[in-house]
Amino acid sequence: MTYPAQPLPRSTQPGESVGPLGAVRNYVRKGFRFSGRASRSEYWWVALWTVVISLLTELGNFRLSDEPWGSNALGLILALLLFAATIFLAIFSLSLSVRRLHDINASGLWVLLALIPLLGHLALLAMAAFPPDPRGARFDNQTIPTGTPAAAHRT
Repeated sequence: MTYPAQPLPRSTQPGESVGPLGAVRNYVRKGFRFSGRASRSEYWWVALWTVVISLLTELGNFRLSDEPWGSNALGLILALLLFAATIFLAIFSLSLSVRRLHDINASGLWVLLALIPLLGHLALLAMAAFPPDPRGARFDNQTIPTGTPAAAHRT
């Protein structure tokens, strides 16, 4: 028995520009998703937000440098919350980088270039600037709403 073709679910895929708040929303919502693709605007808006927040955090650390963080319970709790936030943001950023690589039709394993000091990060930044490649659709989650692979329904 053959099934009629059904449309595939569509979320925010490349080709759909997102603004600064849409990029952050996707960054958090898709934080643990390593499949699919991320558009250039999604990647670069998050990169801009990361730089701005990092600069503000460094400015705040400079002003608070006289206060020892571990001297009281509140400082310890704040340090633990900062550590947890850092872990989540590292995972979210790794996920975004992998999805951006998928958009240029590159394997997510290219993110391992980041292990090469300086040059690896520069290469990843250059790759993030590449235009989208339609062949990157192979990295999309190709399931129909019932949860079965779309290939099982083709005749």
